[in-house]
Amino acid sequence: MPCSRRSLLQRTGAVAGLAATAGAGCLSFGSASGYRLIVHDVPDLAEEFLVDDPVAVRAETRIDYDTETKRDWLAELFETGSATAVQWPLVRPDDWGTATRPRPTFLQRDEAYHEVTTEATRQVERERWLFAVQRTDEEPPDSATVAGEPFGLVGRDREILQAALDAVYADNDGFLGEPDIDGLRPVEYHQDMDPEASELVPEPPFDYVDYSGSTYRVVVEERTVTVPERTFAVEQVATSRDALDSYVEETVPDARFDRDALSDAARDVLDTAVESEPGDRYHEEPPLSDGLSTVVDRLGIGDDLQSYDSYDERVGFRNAVASYGGDWYLFDLLVLA
Repeated sequence: MPCSRRSLLQRTGAVAGLAATAGAGCLSFGSASGYRLIVHDVPDLAEEFLVDDPVAVRAETRIDYDTETKRDWLAELFETGSATAVQWPLVRPDDWGTATRPRPTFLQRDEAYHEVTTEATRQVERERWLFAVQRTDEEPPDSATVAGEPFGLVGRDREILQAALDAVYADNDGFLGEPDIDGLRPVEYHQDMDPEASELVPEPPFDYVDYSGSTYRVVVEERTVTVPERTFAVEQVATSRDALDSYVEETVPDARFDRDALSDAARDVLDTAVESEPGDRYHEEPPLSDGLSTVVDRLGIGDDLQSYDSYDERVGFRNAVASYGGDWYLFDLLVLA
């Protein structure tokens, strides 16, 4: 029987000294501190990790790569067994404390099912033009060119300007993998965006734009940026859907909870978490109770979970996979520092 590939991933966190208590957890909607255990039902485990349309997986850029680029990478992957892509998370990295771990990923091709894994990830440097807008309350100087809607742009340039405006209000700028640069949230001209075909770089036709009642200063720069490059590998693992189901259930889970073999405390944690109404969360204040400590250890989280006081911001351990009571679940542990 093959062992779980997820269990073989190298863990990067330090083992925490977990103090056990007899304190019980509770259901909570929005506690601001402590530990929160979130459970998601998974009706079909293989379906959860089967990517129906890999071309639809967005690049970690504000403007997505062209469909042809992603199709070329996929063709190389299946023709040679591996492919290297920049800023394309075909295998999604899930948050895992202060690091990440790759999400199990399966594709169907030519009547067979294949597992895609990340063989290597490294950071590479690229020279790119950046286009950004910055909201300002100051009146533009008299010599400045100010554009209003529809801005006189067409095609890709219109898309770039809209993406830059949208980025100003992004709830989580890091989600797309493009960090702030000197307080700006730029659109980067990646390999599928030709600067020579754009009117916005190196000299945009306007210095400011008026949009939805606000004024934005335009910023254009050419910089060296650091972006992730991943090498993917593919392997056929099944020739039928039933065979895929068996393979996924054998290799993907982090844990299989036997209710009768658990302590009363661990059973209470799991029962409370899985039976909660949508929107509810199992929550307890630190230190970890005996029950929650057992659960997170069995999920493989305990190896990377640091002491509560060592976190200065919220972190999450996402999508640990386990069965309980005959059903499959994804577990998220949030540390609310």
